[in-house]
Amino acid sequence: MMAKKEKKDVALVFGITKDYAFALANTLIGLKKHNKTFWNDVIVFHDGLAVREQDAINKIMKVRFIDLSKAEYFKRIANSEMDALEKYSVATFYRYECLKLLDDYHQVIWNDVDILIKDNIEGLLDYGKRTGVAFSMALSNFVVGSSLKKLLGRYKMFEPLWNVGIMVLTDKIRKNREIYEWCIEKTEEYRDYLLWPDLAILNLMLQEFNIEPENIDGEKYVCLPTSEKMKEAKIVHAYGDRKFWNDLDYMNSFPEWIDNAIEWSRLSFETEGNDLPLVSCVMSCYERYDYLLKSINSLLAQTYANFEIIVVLEKSDKQLEIEEFLKDIDDDRIKIIKNKEKLGFAASLNVGIDAAKGKYIARMDDDDIAMLQRFQIQVDFMEKNPNIGVVGGNMQVFGNNHETFAVFSEDSFIKATTLFCVPFMHPTVMMRKKMFDENNLRYDPDYFTEDYELWSRAVYCFECANIPKVLTFYRSHGSQATGNNDLKIHNSHKKVMHNLLRKQLKIDLSENEIEVLQMRKGVIDKVMDTDGAFAIRQKAMDRVIEANREQKVFNERALWYIINLGKPNLVDGKAVDGLFEIEEQKAKKRLKHIIKPVISPIYKRLIGKMETIMMNHDEELRISLQRQIDEIKKR
Repeated sequence: MMAKKEKKDVALVFGITKDYAFALANTLIGLKKHNKTFWNDVIVFHDGLAVREQDAINKIMKVRFIDLSKAEYFKRIANSEMDALEKYSVATFYRYECLKLLDDYHQVIWNDVDILIKDNIEGLLDYGKRTGVAFSMALSNFVVGSSLKKLLGRYKMFEPLWNVGIMVLTDKIRKNREIYEWCIEKTEEYRDYLLWPDLAILNLMLQEFNIEPENIDGEKYVCLPTSEKMKEAKIVHAYGDRKFWNDLDYMNSFPEWIDNAIEWSRLSFETEGNDLPLVSCVMSCYERYDYLLKSINSLLAQTYANFEIIVVLEKSDKQLEIEEFLKDIDDDRIKIIKNKEKLGFAASLNVGIDAAKGKYIARMDDDDIAMLQRFQIQVDFMEKNPNIGVVGGNMQVFGNNHETFAVFSEDSFIKATTLFCVPFMHPTVMMRKKMFDENNLRYDPDYFTEDYELWSRAVYCFECANIPKVLTFYRSHGSQATGNNDLKIHNSHKKVMHNLLRKQLKIDLSENEIEVLQMRKGVIDKVMDTDGAFAIRQKAMDRVIEANREQKVFNERALWYIINLGKPNLVDGKAVDGLFEIEEQKAKKRLKHIIKPVISPIYKRLIGKMETIMMNHDEELRISLQRQIDEIKKR
């Protein structure tokens, strides 16, 4: 008779897709930093994580990797038409595997990887000893039915919803294999109804097998980043779309996550060597370096590790001071170039581009912050699209302003945009160096809007694109060159427009026509004769459209859209249906903006008088007047 296999005590389990090695690594760095080993094994389920990344992670701590990409059940799920997979990956179902692991371990602890471990978490061992299952209670406004598109009559749909971002399972569960098979079966049976897929199934499982879960202390182990208890928490869990790597508030509030990310980036770089394309990030610094550390750290913490940061130090009294500051950061990927004379911003960028060794050149200013997946997203895009010479993205402003700037993603829209304004957010761009060298493309120091002038040539040499995601956080503050040189920018902008219209469409517009066509300033709002201004604009638009019909340079639909509606409220330049509805909405919004300041004081005075009358009259009149006040406010 074969001896029964002896179980180990504890397994810590995680599940990731192959593009989330960085999040797993951050979690393990935090685990190692704050805990003595209280587990037997760390197990990671994945869908084809690169061997080099597995090797790098094993330098943090020993991990047992299990590839589930070829498992029949997960292949079926991946190939199914489950709506939930548009938002969630197949890896969300890997937590079911924890039930099977109870064959080999007394206790299995699962945690998602969008977390920050900031203290000792050994207290999790105290859970699951009574019923075999411990989850955390979700927010009070969620019930089981919240996780499904359709109510299922055989289950209690209005029971409180348990969260499964963290789970503790023990072998107090006697039917672990049966429960595992049930979870798989019901996932397939209810796949059309699953909104929060694994969450729904595991909550139904509690009812099906009559299990009362123990409640994991949420303030300690699944604390929200916005919670008042966040500082005392042992684990902070970033639920939803906002993560530590894509949200500026979280990046600022949790510097430990950034520190861990930098540690992983260095370790990953050392392990990967030159296996991946090199990215050269070029920035220029003059006298200011107040924000430089945060900017550099957002690059050093990138989830894509094979890069160099080329900092061109303009000649100034603070050049040596900034050089020492950068050397103190102590990362071999930072390359410093000192100008021997003052060259100016555009020429300094050219110095950096000429020195770049990378296949790709990324731009970044010394006061901005990169989204931590920026390089990974852009390199993946460029590798899949070898015809693209420049790729940018959206940009979110912070500081004095909080706008998000969206740009067109499709090449035909980008080309047409150059006639009137900048088609890329400069701090987001990544360029293919070979194409820039072959076409002799560099910044022209004779233009104050050096980026706009460069794109006005580059987009006609090769195809371009923008990724409809925020890639850079742009700092808005008083000491920027753009804030202090608005007239220079404006005149340079118009000069680029004149050149483009002459070169591409063979027309020469008047100064007034250029002013009403350019998209930097709403000049029509600033004149008394708006009808006359609109007439000039209409004439200029007709000339541009007619010239394009003759020269056949731009896609007609793209040019029409841009010349009529300007820069996109839409993220994607392809989404051009319903143009007139969009314009109507914009017109109504503008009208409301104009009228409201005039009308509101009148309404307020009228309401004030009516309220005074109400105080001095009987109940019936007060009720009548209150109805009229409510109607005025409604209108």
